[in-house]
Amino acid sequence: DDRRGLAETATVVVSWFTLNIAMASSTKWIFLYGKICEEGVAQCETFKFPLTVTVIHMLFSWLMCWIQLTYLSSRPKTVTLSIEHQLRKIAPLSVCFSLSVAMGNMSLKYIYPSFNQMLGAMSPLITVLLAVVMQRKRYNWMTWVSMPIICGGLALCTAEEVNFNVLGAMYAAGATVLRALKSIMQGRLLQGDKMDSVTLLFYMAPWAGLFLQVLALMSEGLEPQRLILRGLAGDAGSGRPAQGVEHWPHRVTGGTFLMGSLIASGLNACLLNVANFMVTAYTSPVTLQVLGNVKSCLSIAVSVAIFRNPLSVAQGFGVCTCLFGVWLYNQKGGPAKFDRRSKDDEDLPCEVPQSPAKEGMQLQLPEKRGLEFASGKGHRGSSP
Repeated sequence: DDRRGLAETATVVVSWFTLNIAMASSTKWIFLYGKICEEGVAQCETFKFPLTVTVIHMLFSWLMCWIQLTYLSSRPKTVTLSIEHQLRKIAPLSVCFSLSVAMGNMSLKYIYPSFNQMLGAMSPLITVLLAVVMQRKRYNWMTWVSMPIICGGLALCTAEEVNFNVLGAMYAAGATVLRALKSIMQGRLLQGDKMDSVTLLFYMAPWAGLFLQVLALMSEGLEPQRLILRGLAGDAGSGRPAQGVEHWPHRVTGGTFLMGSLIASGLNACLLNVANFMVTAYTSPVTLQVLGNVKSCLSIAVSVAIFRNPLSVAQGFGVCTCLFGVWLYNQKGGPAKFDRRSKDDEDLPCEVPQSPAKEGMQLQLPEKRGLEFASGKGHRGSSP
């Protein structure tokens, strides 16, 4: 039924929009308002631990993949990898993947989601430069025409940013570079492995979470766990801490809200992956690129509406200029016609991120194959 199919597609697209926008905003919300405060004392501690937040995202994402592969899919995992194989291929990819997500989250500690989205629009520029340097690819002239337009728009957005922070901008730019690098690494490391997106994330998430937890212990220590325990113990009753936990002289509040926010953020990351799988199944690649540009504009607008961070007219013009460059690259740019990939490269599981459509805070998933849902519907609008 056409109407039912249209309704399903609209539901999937709206869910994808909502979860994408909520991901960055909810993370920034935790960094701003996830506080543990002492009653009667004007003293609060804010939960500003982006690496720990990213570990939570990885944990929930792995759990989602396990549920999908165990209970919702009509067939088991298409690939079973040994520990040796995972160490050789999955672990290096997981390090790059986890760092890209972590740096995206770390940038939100210093800048607002609106500026983060603006910087995320540099993805085509970074991808093209890495492909030229690392893969010796050649691109047509329209690709090089679009690059200055993207750069000019980004420069205008950056110059007019009132809440500009060098460290935050560096983290956001680093996340974009690592996402592009991950796509190239993925093609090389997983050559010959026919692996769908769910299975790949199922194997990547534990390695990524373990790596990030080590980094979190080195840079953040046990402060995140101490703050959560302090909040939960204080919210539980009279202010008496749990057995084995240090005594605090004042009753504290905010623990339940903080824990709920962290769980909600993890569920958002989990459901966003499901939405990523579904939106690629229900739409075409061209439609997805258009939706990605619209999502960037909506993310900026929502960030400004929620956090009240200023957005100048010049920045608005810079965003439009940058997105026009991205659209020009998506429509007219690409590898030069004489730059043919070898037969061995045709089936590499590598997706080049051509726009900020799936970038920012969410988990990047490289393939669009092998997805099955409990309803039994296959792919719509895309080939397996």
